[in-house]
Amino acid sequence: MTLYSFVLFIHVVSAMGLFVGLALEGFVSLRIRVAQDTEQLQFLIRALNLLRWIFIPSFGGILLGGLYLASQYGGGTFWIPAALIATLVIMLMGGLITGRKMNQLKKALRKDATFESLSARANDGLVTLSYGLRSGLALGIVFLMTAKPSLWPSVLALVAGCGVGLFIASGMGRVSSQPGMSCGLWRIRSLQNAPTASSH
Repeated sequence: MTLYSFVLFIHVVSAMGLFVGLALEGFVSLRIRVAQDTEQLQFLIRALNLLRWIFIPSFGGILLGGLYLASQYGGGTFWIPAALIATLVIMLMGGLITGRKMNQLKKALRKDATFESLSARANDGLVTLSYGLRSGLALGIVFLMTAKPSLWPSVLALVAGCGVGLFIASGMGRVSSQPGMSCGLWRIRSLQNAPTASSH
């Protein structure tokens, strides 16, 4: 195995890890938005916090592998720096927006805030927008990796990815606001614990 093939392997696996992390974040974020009590919020926020163990090594592999590949084979290309910049934007948005909002929510949980105020924080539209844009940019990066376009097509691909991200964000907002979205583990538990009418 050559150094190039090893670095490329790490780079591709890291990209796969990024998408796994985004998929899990989307699922947990939806559950947070429709949580029914403080217990659910605590559980889901802990689960979301654990995703850093996927995101941190994934971003590390993507950036280090991308920088190596760019230094060795990226001369005269435009899609590689565009993809690296988009990756940095994803990292910054995840840390400065989603990470900060989740930290504020965790602090509010420790202060025993009311569930209504916690729910309002959990349903912050900025968090959903951050997730949608990061997902869209990640999709745009995959296009750059496969099509290897020139400068302006690379920019257009990332802009189109942001458009897809906005669509994802609006869809998440609509889904979580629909009635019946509280179903799931806790819904099943509440139905099982509900008193049944005795037959006469």
